This record gives sequence, structure tokens and C-alpha cells, in this order.
Amino acid sequence: MRRMNRLRFPSAVAIEKWPGPVRGVLGCVAACLAVSLTYAIQPLRAFPLLLAFPTVVLTCWFLGMWGGVACAAADAILVDSFLTKAEFRFSIGNAREGLRLTIFLLVSILLGWTIRRLAQQRSQLATQQLQQRLILANAERQLAEERARTGDELRDREDLLQIALRANGMGLWVWDVKQGTVHRSDEMFRMLGREPGAFGNDPKLWLECVHPEDRAGLAVEFDRIRLSGADYHRQYRVIWPDGQVHWVESQGKCQTDSDGKVTRIAGVMADITHRKLAEEAMLRAEKLAVAGKLAASVAHEINNPLAAVANLLYLITLAETVETAHARANDALDELMRVSLITTQTLKFHRQTGAPKQTRLSEVVESVVALFRGKLQAAQIAVEVRIEGESPVACMAGETQQIFANLVSNAIEAMSRKGRLVIRLRPSVNWRNRATQGMRVTFFDSGAGMDRTTMRRVFEPFFTTKAETGTGLGMWVVAQLVERHNGHVRGWSTQRDGRSGTAFSVFLPMGSSSLNSEPAEKETEVAPVVEASG
Repeated sequence: MRRMNRLRFPSAVAIEKWPGPVRGVLGCVAACLAVSLTYAIQPLRAFPLLLAFPTVVLTCWFLGMWGGVACAAADAILVDSFLTKAEFRFSIGNAREGLRLTIFLLVSILLGWTIRRLAQQRSQLATQQLQQRLILANAERQLAEERARTGDELRDREDLLQIALRANGMGLWVWDVKQGTVHRSDEMFRMLGREPGAFGNDPKLWLECVHPEDRAGLAVEFDRIRLSGADYHRQYRVIWPDGQVHWVESQGKCQTDSDGKVTRIAGVMADITHRKLAEEAMLRAEKLAVAGKLAASVAHEINNPLAAVANLLYLITLAETVETAHARANDALDELMRVSLITTQTLKFHRQTGAPKQTRLSEVVESVVALFRGKLQAAQIAVEVRIEGESPVACMAGETQQIFANLVSNAIEAMSRKGRLVIRLRPSVNWRNRATQGMRVTFFDSGAGMDRTTMRRVFEPFFTTKAETGTGLGMWVVAQLVERHNGHVRGWSTQRDGRSGTAFSVFLPMGSSSLNSEPAEKETEVAPVVEASG
């Protein structure tokens, strides 16, 4: 059994590679076997071609045309010699037997060739199907490997992203608009002082953690970006379980489908409480600095009339007549009234509540000019105030006075002697949103001007061109206070010979609700825009 198992017959493919004469000899052997079997079985002699016909077909199938033709020829000769003739010779002259053998040769060879051809085509088809299956299996294997590799890369990138976000104190959120769910990273829950997964993916649950004053605005902002597909950027306050208030900054981008509808909004969020506290500290410090400047200006303005009063009182003691004493007393009273006017104007804009009130900006401008009149006269700077129509605006008068005082102070420092300062007030509209009406106050000075680099950085904190005396916070405070009032400030400057100068335009909107305690949350861009020429 082991020997028989070891014996392996060659396959049809291997036999087809043998030489043609060898396959022809095998075909003749097959023909001899078929004729011998027919001759040996007495009933089969009546049908001499019964076994020869399938023998030729099978020989063509396995041995190719060399073996099939040799087998057919050998069958014809052997059948004619042993089964149809008594003598060993060819059937010459017997037309019927010759036709029959000829037809046998043609039909058997043709049928064998046809069957072989069909077998080859079937084999090719099976091979092609097998190749296609192998290609498909290989493609599925490669796809599975690619999916596994991609999955590993995505997991690695997600881990790196989470590490980077955690290192920078940022959280990741994805809002599926269609499903109405929000996926939040663990860091976002920590920004609320809560454990990861403290509440579900419902967007409304997040609003419950937002400060009540910011909650309505945040909901309106979400509705706006969901409908418009615009980028999202907002700062607001959140309340921790222990009652602490923290500031967070969130920004994201929208993903839309083929119809332009928003499907997802993905973004990041960071805790900016420390930054807000630092900004508030800088703002308070600069307010104190500006208050010091205003106090110095007030002291300078009061000093002159007080000195005059002292001189007049001394002269009264030396008066020889009552009429002369009365005249000098009246002059002293006029000087005291001037002091009273200065102090009244100063207190008018600093005795304010925490709510905005309707204010005429011309009065604020006049008070600021009065405070700096001494410096303006000393520097021989001509001041011109142009009022081209005016409507009151809702603002914090003290903060507005601080804005104008900073701009006037910078204009005085930028001009040499005999300069010119023009202050223009007129009704206007917001250049970013023309539906918003308000008042625009523009300050023109004939100073040396600023280059483009300086103008681009003029509103940056701690940037100053006065290294010895400047803090770099004056214009930054102006921008912050203007943003607080939902307004904007723009600047232009030129250094052309004979036409140098700088202009700053401040726009403050009208309306009782114009004041915003959270300037960075506005929908429109509020960063000051600066321009320079020359």
C-alpha cells in the first residue's frame, strides 16, 4: 500500500509537455488496446468502431492532437486489418469501407479536437476564476491589513492629540447636528470641575453649567452657526460645583453635506481664567495710570487760578480803597469759579454707576480738552472741535473720557510745538454692519506719523515706542474699552513730508444695550483694524 501510494501518475498538464512523437506512440498504444479489446470480445466485432471512437476522443483530451491523430490512424489501420478484412492488408478498392474509415478519422479527430478545445477553455476559465479569487482574497487581505494599520495610526494620532490637548489645557468637542449629540473629551469635563462623563451627550446639559448671564447668548450663537455654517469663536463663563466662576474660550469649524447643510461642528475649548485675570489686572493698572495723568492735568489746571487767587488776596490786603478791594475780590471769585468748573467737569464723568447712560460725546470731548488745555497751550497746539450733528449714545461716561484722554494725550506727545489737533464728531454707521447706527469721533493730529510696522502693532499690549516713559498699554486699553461698548477703533497714519500725521476713528453704537461686559463674545470681528500709508 505504501508503494502504491508513492506511485504517482503524471497529470494531463505534465503529459502535454512531453515530445509529440512520444505522445503519438502513446496514442498508437491506446488504439492497439481498444482494437484488441474489441477483437477479444466476440459481440463487439459487429461494431468495430465502438471502442475506437471514444478512445480517439479521450486520447485527444489527454495526449493532445499528436496522440489523437496517431490513435485515429492506428485505429483505422487495425480495424481495417483485423476486423473488416480477413487478410493483413489495406482495404483498397472497397469504397464503402474506405469512406467509412475516412469519416471515422475525420469525425473522431474533429470531435476529439472540439472536446479538447472545450476542455482547455474550461480549464482556462477555471484558472481565471481561481486567479480572480486569489486577487480578491489578496485584495481583501491587503484591505484588512490597511484597515488594521490605519486603525493603529488613528489610535496613535488620537493618543498624541489627546496628549497635546491635555498638555495645553484644551479639550476637544464634536457636535453631531443630525443626531443632536455632542462628544466631549475628558479634559472638557475637568474644565467644569467635574469628573469625565459626569453628564450625557445632550447639548442642553452643557448650557446648565454656563453662567446665567452668558447662557442665552451662547444658545443664540449655536443656532446661528448651525444655520449659517460660519466659524465659531466665543468666550464665556462657566460655574463650578463649588460656585467658582471660570472663563473658557471655545472655537470650531462646521462640516457640511452636498446640500450645504451643517452636519457636524468640531472644535476645541480652553480655560482662559488666568489670562482674563491678567488682562483685568493690566486694565486696572492702566486705568490708574490714566487717572494719574488726568489728576496731573486737573492739578495743573487748578494750580494757575489758585495762584491767581492767592495773588489777588494779597493785593486786597494792600488795597488803598474799598473799590479797588472789591474789584480784586471779584477777580478772585472769577478764578475760583474757574476752579469749580474744572472740578465739576471732572466729577461729572467719574460719579457713575455700573450701568451705561445716555451721554453726549461732545460734552466728554470738551471736558477732555479742558483737562489738557494747559499742555495744549504750553505746546502751542491749536485745537479745533467740529460737531456735525449729534445724538446721545449709551455708554460709560468715565470709560469714554478715558478713551478720548488717551488719544488726546498721545496726539500731544506725537506733535512738536505749533501743531494742530482736529476732533470731529458726526453720526455714522458701523463699517462692519451698516445696520448699526452710532456716533463716530475722529482725532486728527499733525504729528510725525507712524510707519506700517508700528501701526500694525499699535493695539498690542506692552508695545510702545516710548521706551523710557511708556507702558505699552494705552492704546490696548483704548481697544479694550471700545470693544466693551461693542464699538470699534481704526487708525491711519502717514509720514509724507509736509503732510505727516495720524488719525484714529472711534465708533460707539447707540442704544441702551450697547455695553457688553464680555467684548470677545460678539459675533462680528472686534479686533481693531489699523491702516498706514506713506
